[in-house]
Amino acid sequence: MKEWHRPGKNLVIPTFVSTEQAIEWGSHLNAEEHATLVERQRALSNTALAEYNLRRMLNLATQSHLMREAAGAFTQACLESA
Repeated sequence: MKEWHRPGKNLVIPTFVSTEQAIEWGSHLNAEEHATLVERQRALSNTALAEYNLRRMLNLATQSHLMREAAGAFTQACLESA
């Protein structure tokens, strides 16, 4: 599984292969990790929008969507634990 990491941020985000994997991973985040995930998801979404190569754009947009699913899983897990 390919991972990417930004110096200064300790969250390593996997390259998700399914919605289920993204949801499972996202449901175990803490608030700081969730904020980092959302920040990176937005950046990836913007990168996808600026991409000219259609195949690369689709791959970036798919990963952005799966990251958004992971972020949503964090929110759902918080609601369920309250």
